[in-house]
Amino acid sequence: MRSLGEGIAVLYSQGRQTETGYRADGNFWYLTGVDEPEAILVLAPQQKVRQILLLPPRDIEKEQVTGRHPPLSESLRRTLGFDAIRRTSSLDSVLLACLRHSTELHLISHLAGPSAAIPPDLELYRNITARVPGAAIKNSSHLLETMRAVKSAEEVAAIERAIQVTYQGLTELLAEVGPGVAEYQLDAVLEHSFKRQGAQYMAFGPIIGAGEDATVLHYQKRNRSLEAGQLLLLDVGAQWDHYAADITRTIPVDGRFTQEQAQVYDLVLKTQKAIIRNIKPGATLKELDDIARDTIHEAGYELIHGTSHPLGVEVHDEDVSDMGLELKPGMVVTVEPGVYLPDKSFGVRIEDDALVTETGCRILSNQIPRERKDVEAWMARAKP
Repeated sequence: MRSLGEGIAVLYSQGRQTETGYRADGNFWYLTGVDEPEAILVLAPQQKVRQILLLPPRDIEKEQVTGRHPPLSESLRRTLGFDAIRRTSSLDSVLLACLRHSTELHLISHLAGPSAAIPPDLELYRNITARVPGAAIKNSSHLLETMRAVKSAEEVAAIERAIQVTYQGLTELLAEVGPGVAEYQLDAVLEHSFKRQGAQYMAFGPIIGAGEDATVLHYQKRNRSLEAGQLLLLDVGAQWDHYAADITRTIPVDGRFTQEQAQVYDLVLKTQKAIIRNIKPGATLKELDDIARDTIHEAGYELIHGTSHPLGVEVHDEDVSDMGLELKPGMVVTVEPGVYLPDKSFGVRIEDDALVTETGCRILSNQIPRERKDVEAWMARAKP
């Protein structure tokens, strides 16, 4: 709100319903800590009541089916930390009171593409400008993007906890790896481990693919059985207090890499190390991507995807992602080069999560083995 200055900003919760309840989108949760469908946040920096959370009206009959919602009360206001909590039906009166003092409307949600549906906050602002003389929309989306990109110590700690849960889940998964085991069975082991450790959600649908499946970038079927001699690609991550881990390891189903698999694995690891050496304040995601492409191309292969993206409240923080983005201390980015050979029925990707520091970076997932010999030893230790 200090960055907004004058005017007002409205943000709608635009999350998704999951099997265990509603999950707010990254922007709304980042500002509110509230997972509530149809909720609205009104920020009015120059008003006496500066933060207003609007919750939908209660439906007692519906609550008997989907779960209870607390009534509006002073204790709820204090618990959630807002200046005021009201119902969404009072949105017009709240905005009219604010617009009597300032007619600047800040768009703080991320921008939508030309062919996308008009976001609810922008639609609201358009209705206001048609009715309130002098009202004008200002694009302030960069403010929230910048805030989300640079993590606090508490945010980094949440990501590290998500990584630790992911590491333990992978270790338990490795104990089950072997010929004849189905990809979906490994998925079940991973999910059970995450939840047992206290991570209620996966950060994304895990990619668990062996053989040719490992060459499909976002492979989701997980319906084949592992075979001897294959490589198994595991792109997975737990979510802790809304913050995501994003880790990829490629392992041999038999416990040992073949000579050809080892050669490609070592190239991908060499590429990842080259990227990591160049992560520092002022570097851009494009520069890191160019390093990866040059290294892999020199070895006679091609890189078919980007090698880094911001990580935080969402695993792909697309609304804070820009290839020209200059890294700053406190940002967390992934490092994930890969080589995919469908004609050889194997692919290799290695992914870690890096915190940008004042002088370079710190690999938050450094405890997870990634040297080839260490991966083989990790598999051997994991077996019962």
